[in-house]
Amino acid sequence: MSFIISIAIKLTIGFTALVLFMNLNGKGQLAPLSTGDQIGNYVLGGIIGGVIYNPAITIVQFLIVLLIWGVLMTAINFLKTTSTGVKNIIDGQVISLVKNGQIITENFTKASMTVADFYTKVRMKGVYKVSDIEGAFLESNGQITVIKKEDEYGLVVIAEGKVQENNLLHSGKNLKWVMEKLEKKGIKNIEGVFLAEISNDDLFIVHK
Repeated sequence: MSFIISIAIKLTIGFTALVLFMNLNGKGQLAPLSTGDQIGNYVLGGIIGGVIYNPAITIVQFLIVLLIWGVLMTAINFLKTTSTGVKNIIDGQVISLVKNGQIITENFTKASMTVADFYTKVRMKGVYKVSDIEGAFLESNGQITVIKKEDEYGLVVIAEGKVQENNLLHSGKNLKWVMEKLEKKGIKNIEGVFLAEISNDDLFIVHK
């Protein structure tokens, strides 16, 4: 009976800790969009699953492990939002596979992707001919974003006051072009921009 009570208490603690973490750090773990989110899910699942049915681990030890995990994930999320370098190390960079209708063959090696894998992923996006693709990117969560030639699309080049260098590179523009567009709209400080998106050779801007 005591074993069942221990499991119930640990399960309740695990559930409560997960709810608190989700509310404090956002809902990224519910629909992982990055490597960091997915790893966080794996680790949490291992912690809760491994501890609940192990009577050798006490409730106090369980609480300490959850606390360490929560502090670690909170610190990682904070560093990812404040440092592009840290985010690239943890989540990886977006890899361009097709640009301006041309397949970038060397990037397939970087993405550890075969041609067969690529075809499977683009077919899942409803694209059945590579010649119809204007651009394709491997996102940090392993999914592919496909842009058809007839689609209009934009690239975020500033997010929460920080320049998105990879997207800027993919867009074919440079920082000077972005700054000129910002100055024309009376903006001199990138840090004051919540979002800037390049679309149709123009810049859509949202202030903080």
